[in-house]
Amino acid sequence: MVFCSNCSAENNDSAKFCKECGNPLNTSGSIKNNYITTGNAPSAGINDNSNLNNSNKSINSDSSKSINKNLIIICLTIVICAILIAGALTLFSNDDNSNGDSNLLSDSASLNATGSADNSLNNLNDSRSTDSNPVETSTQTTHSSSPRILSGSFSTGSSSSDKTYCNLYLGSEHGGKKVKISVLYSNNGHALNQGKIVSKTVNSDGYVKLASASAFDYYPDDAYITLYDSDGNILDRKEVYLYEDSGIQRF
Repeated sequence: MVFCSNCSAENNDSAKFCKECGNPLNTSGSIKNNYITTGNAPSAGINDNSNLNNSNKSINSDSSKSINKNLIIICLTIVICAILIAGALTLFSNDDNSNGDSNLLSDSASLNATGSADNSLNNLNDSRSTDSNPVETSTQTTHSSSPRILSGSFSTGSSSSDKTYCNLYLGSEHGGKKVKISVLYSNNGHALNQGKIVSKTVNSDGYVKLASASAFDYYPDDAYITLYDSDGNILDRKEVYLYEDSGIQRF
């Protein structure tokens, strides 16, 4: 059978012209027995296969691109997560080291402070136990030309009715000057008197003597002396540790 190249009508092999459209039949350009005799005749089966192959290629290409893009996104996500985790671990490690160093410094400072306090207390106890005289612990001077507490002594009688006397040496150059003095006595941290301010005149030898207002129930173990000028301005301060005993104790 011969097919017309113009209208694709079916004709006999011996026909010269198409029985439908009258177009001359040319065996070299016609389709015979459903097989392609030349490259000019259309073939539905071949075109369908070609389109299918092209479609498959397009789908495969798009799928490959999509897979590659997804792989890139996954890789980037993994890298970012790894960086964040590493940074967090580094930060926590630094914080732990910093806290450890701070605790170590704090413990060291506490140990040093405790050791210093113990040493100071031991030195004070050693000084009080080996020296027969009272211990002077603090002095404040306001002006070199003003009277100062240079030395002195405390005395207490053995009777319970005896007062405690304080004799201060301020310097003979201040003889005749008017001063004010307060002495606060205490025993084991408890005040024995009120430490009232008393006006005195320095004698020609440079001494000032004053007695406690009354006798104490206990021997004082501490005396805090404050020296004022006649106007009430502080000139000097001195704290003296005493032994709980009668007699004279010099400083």
